[in-house]
Amino acid sequence: MDAKYLLIGVVAVVISDIAMRFFRNRKRNDLFEQLSGCLAREDYVAFDALIDSRDVIMSFPPYNLAFLKLNEAMMKDNKREIDRTFDSFTMPMNRDQKETLYKRAFYYYLGVGETEKAAAYYELIKDLKVVDQDTIDAMYDTYVLKGSKHLEDVLTKIEKLNEEQQTPFYALIADMYRNRGENEKAEEYEKKIPASRQ
Repeated sequence: MDAKYLLIGVVAVVISDIAMRFFRNRKRNDLFEQLSGCLAREDYVAFDALIDSRDVIMSFPPYNLAFLKLNEAMMKDNKREIDRTFDSFTMPMNRDQKETLYKRAFYYYLGVGETEKAAAYYELIKDLKVVDQDTIDAMYDTYVLKGSKHLEDVLTKIEKLNEEQQTPFYALIADMYRNRGENEKAEEYEKKIPASRQ
């Protein structure tokens, strides 16, 4: 075969591949915008129909689809659906995906008072050795073990922060003091919590 025709063939394949990727990405972006729009409008019927469509299933990896379904379940505040969706994450996941999922589950289950499930996700997070492990350890000790062993560390940590950065820690500190039976100190920190965060 003439080298010129071989080169033309290779260029055609490369251009075709670039075009296919462009259209695939554009289609995926359009589908994501549609899904996001459904969630923003709280149109769960349209969201469910779209996310189960062949186009969406072919365009997104299973992890992303499961995470979108998790967002929907959390927006609907549907406990059974949230549990089922967390359980559906059986696909292979990279480290970042695991960290995102495990933290989301840990904080969710802490928030609803399911300490057994929070503890299970805490163990998974510990295995990943995450950057904010100290904060997660403090949350676990305070809300699962009903302890306060991280109180001095948290108080020292927030000294280096400005007032706005300190605010998210006030409830944690108050609960640590309450776990110690120091209710006056707990109330002192509870009063610092802005009404919008209570």
